[in-house]
Amino acid sequence: METTVTESKGVMVVTEVVPQTDPRVAQLASTAPRLISVQVKGFRKAQPKALGTIQIVSGFTHISFGIALTISEFSTPALTVASGVYFWIGLLLVSSGSLLVEAERREGMLLVKVCYFISGLVIAATLVAIIIHGVEIGQDIPWCGILKGNTETPAKCSNMVYVLNHGLNSMFILLCLLELCTAITALVYGHRAMKQLDYTQMVL
Repeated sequence: METTVTESKGVMVVTEVVPQTDPRVAQLASTAPRLISVQVKGFRKAQPKALGTIQIVSGFTHISFGIALTISEFSTPALTVASGVYFWIGLLLVSSGSLLVEAERREGMLLVKVCYFISGLVIAATLVAIIIHGVEIGQDIPWCGILKGNTETPAKCSNMVYVLNHGLNSMFILLCLLELCTAITALVYGHRAMKQLDYTQMVL
């Protein structure tokens, strides 16, 4: 064990070097102060884990409905199925949500920047998805004509199928609005974190 005593401007500093084999090393390591970047700390005020969880659940919801609708509308796909909106927005949301959850666990401004840019992509994607769902609500349903040609009556087609189709698209528009809000929140806090002057805060 080596001890050094220095004095500067009336202040005496005692420096003690503890060997690696000393049993006190583990205790000192556990009580050492943790350094947190203020930029990362500012981003975490947005609760990225909660935002990421919402996006992951929404993403898997899109993918699940996309698989079911693609199978049921294989012969005459509607606009949403033909455009693949359920799959590309679902995968984007799962990726974005996973990064946001990881940003809660790990230190690093690089991860915050990645979350910032992918949140911008989510905003653009959800706006496109809202437009696609809105356009489909205003269009005729492709398989409705097939039902009219069979034993099904036109009235039954218009009442049952149109209500189901419009209700499903309306639900996804509301879901996209929720995803839009989470992405905007992550984008705003990420922008603030990147613009903030960084310094390291010591947390005991």
